[in-house]
Amino acid sequence: MGMAIFTNTENCVEKSELYEVFVNGKELHVYRTPVSHFVLLSVNGEIEIEVKVLKKFDNFKIRPLSAGIKGYRKNNTVSFKVNMPHKLSFEIDNDLPNPLFILMNPVENIKDVDIYKEVIRFEGGKVHEIGLLELKSGQMVYIEEGAVVKGIVKAKEANNIAIMGRGILDAIGCHNFDETVHNKRRPRTVELIGCKNVFLEGITVINGPSWHIVPVGCEDVVIKNVNIITFTGTGDGIDLVGCKNVLIENCFIRSKDDCIAIKAMEYDGNYGTQIVKDICVKDCVFWNAEWGNALEIGYETRTEEIYNITFKNCDIIHCEFEGYQSGATLSIHNGDRAFIHDVLYQDIRVEDSQEKLIDLKILVAQYTRDQERGHIKNIYFKDINVVDGSFPVSIIRGFDAEHMVENVIIDNLCAFGKRISNSIDGKMVIELSRNVKFI
Repeated sequence: MGMAIFTNTENCVEKSELYEVFVNGKELHVYRTPVSHFVLLSVNGEIEIEVKVLKKFDNFKIRPLSAGIKGYRKNNTVSFKVNMPHKLSFEIDNDLPNPLFILMNPVENIKDVDIYKEVIRFEGGKVHEIGLLELKSGQMVYIEEGAVVKGIVKAKEANNIAIMGRGILDAIGCHNFDETVHNKRRPRTVELIGCKNVFLEGITVINGPSWHIVPVGCEDVVIKNVNIITFTGTGDGIDLVGCKNVLIENCFIRSKDDCIAIKAMEYDGNYGTQIVKDICVKDCVFWNAEWGNALEIGYETRTEEIYNITFKNCDIIHCEFEGYQSGATLSIHNGDRAFIHDVLYQDIRVEDSQEKLIDLKILVAQYTRDQERGHIKNIYFKDINVVDGSFPVSIIRGFDAEHMVENVIIDNLCAFGKRISNSIDGKMVIELSRNVKFI
C-alpha cells in the first residue's frame, strides 16, 4: 500500500466537530475554518481514506467529478482509495458551508535549496506567531509539515525568494493588523511587490483579511501545489497585478471572491501597471463562493496590454450566485483602457455555475479609473464542459462601435453531454460584438 505523510497537530488548530478522517487506518487532524473542514497529507502510491461523518446524512458527493471517486458507504463512514494526489471536496446533503477538503500533495522533493542564501524554517507540530515577516533577496521560508505559522509575509524588490513546505500560513490574527503599515488597507496575506524569480510550493494559506497571494509587478513566478481557503469578503485567492511569466499549477482555491484575478492597477505607486503577459493557470480545482468570479481578468485593467493568458485543465466545482451582475465562471471585465487579447480557456469542467458561465464585457464599473475604454479580441474557448448543476446564461457585450468584443471562438462547448452549436442553445446574449463563432 502507498505512503501518506502527515504530522499530528492536535491542539494546534481548532479541530472539526463534524468529520473524522483516517488514512491507511491512522487518524488525521481535521482542521476547522469558518467555511470548511480540511485535512492535509502528502501521498506516494495508493492509499485508503475513510471519512466518518459525526451526524446523520442522506447523501454525499466527492468533487471534482473528473476524479471519478464514488466512495463506499457503511453507516456514517465513506471509504475510497486513491492512487495519486488529488484535491477533493467531500460534501454531504449539498451543505455548502460544511465541506471537507481532502488536500493531497506529492511527497516533497526539495531541490536546489543551495540557491537560497538563507532558509527561515518553522518546525512542524507547533504554532508560530510571526506577525509580519519581510523577505529579502535570496531567502526561503520553509513551513514544515504540521507547522502552523500565524501572520503575513511581504517582500519588495526581492529576487530569488521562496515560500515552501507542507504546513499552514494562517492570517486569522491579522484582521486587526495595524493598517498604517499597509497603506490603510486590509493587509494581504502574501504580498510580493516588484520581485523576480519567486517560487511558492506546497503550503496552505487560510483565513486572510483580504486578498491572499498577491504578486504585484513580479516576473518569473511559480505557484504550485498551493491550497487557499478564504472566508472574508473580498477574500480573493490569487491576484496577479501587473505580472508577467507566471505559472499557477495544481492548486486548490476556495475563495469568497475571485479565485484567480489578473489585473493591472496602481499598487504601492505604479508597480502594478506594467504590461501583463504570459500567464498559465492549469490543473487546478476552484470554488468561487458568493462574490466575484472563478477565473477573472479585470476589473482593473490600467495598462496597455494583457495577453497570452491560458486557463487549462481545471475543475470549477462551485461558482456560487453573487447577484450583483458581475458573478461568472469564466470572465473578462475590461473596466479600463487595456487591449486584452489572445486568451485561451481549454479543458474546463464546470460542476456548479449559478449565475453566468461566460461573461466578457467592456464597461465602466465602480473600479474604473481610465477615461479611455479598452478592447477585447481573440478569445478562444475550447472543450468547455458543464457536467453538473445548472446551465446558466452567458453574456458577451462591448461598449460601443469603437470598442467591441471581437473574434471569440467557442469550440466544443457542451452541456450535460450535448454540444452547443449556436448562441440560442448556449443561452448567450451577444451585443456590440463582432465575429463570435461556434464551431
